[in-house]
Amino acid sequence: MSDTTAPTPLVGHERLHGADIPEFQRTVSDLLAPHRLRRRRTAEEFVGDVRAARVADLDLVYLSQGAAVDVQLLEPVDYYDVIVPVIGTSSIAVDTDDASDGTAIGLHNAAILSPGMRANIRMHSDAAHLHIRIGTATMTRRLSSLLGRPVESVPVFDVSLGLSTPAAASWSRLLRNGLDDLDSGVLSHPLSSASWRDHLLTGLLVGHRNSCTEQLDRTAAQPGSSRIIAEVLGFCEANIAARITLADLAEYAGTTERSLQRLFRDQLNSSPMRSLQEMRLSKVHEELRLLDHHAATPSVTDVAWRWGFTHLSRFAAAYRARYGENPSETLRSSVRQRTGDETP
Repeated sequence: MSDTTAPTPLVGHERLHGADIPEFQRTVSDLLAPHRLRRRRTAEEFVGDVRAARVADLDLVYLSQGAAVDVQLLEPVDYYDVIVPVIGTSSIAVDTDDASDGTAIGLHNAAILSPGMRANIRMHSDAAHLHIRIGTATMTRRLSSLLGRPVESVPVFDVSLGLSTPAAASWSRLLRNGLDDLDSGVLSHPLSSASWRDHLLTGLLVGHRNSCTEQLDRTAAQPGSSRIIAEVLGFCEANIAARITLADLAEYAGTTERSLQRLFRDQLNSSPMRSLQEMRLSKVHEELRLLDHHAATPSVTDVAWRWGFTHLSRFAAAYRARYGENPSETLRSSVRQRTGDETP
């Protein structure tokens, strides 16, 4: 995005312009994070420029100061901060007080801070940055959507974000187009801004190395239909004893009941509810066969209820069709083996 011939972003969204350093710090702290700012050369005139706008639930903040400064964050951030160079050069160091030997921010490189990181930034007098503040919940929701399941931990990105790759160039164009369209185009509509945000976050998650990259790669390697089936079967396995309907499975998969049924028929020659029933039958059969020799003998009804069967006559018929015997016969055989009595 670093282009000296292009207009700087967020014109018309000015929050502050002036030489008052304490006021500049207060304004930026409110928009981003508490920090300490030190001017490196007192002979340089400080002219702080702060602009800010909100798109969907992203905060865009433009900063320049006209003087060489060192910025020290006073506490770890609790959000994602994508620091995109607009002009000039800077460097950033994470979890150390010396920014002079940190990651470069310039024509070919941006930076990303993930939640829990504390950074120091050294900005040259010609430097200006665009910060994209992304809430942790916003990022994890997008990741969950891409993976097709809830995530247990927040993604942590590599700090250095190269801008020279084709994927990064595409992401930069998307960002630039959104900034150009901010006030007068379709991005001013809430639905369009949410779509732009999702594309921006997807570009970061799939295009830049992070702690969830391997999970995303594995998901992408699965054909779409196979991935949906795997996710639905995983949901069934995790909730096998719960009351589950076809509507529940379709909602989990993000599709219609009819589409989900067609998908299972085409791929597995089965149905979602039949697949769930087969899982439950396997669990019942396994428990009836492998009883704990030191435990009291359960009833077939107890075992069937434990694995989610509520219609016992239907359960018995399905069990007999699959295993060629009644569940009570499986239980008796297991009891005989347990007691050592082979008498029929």
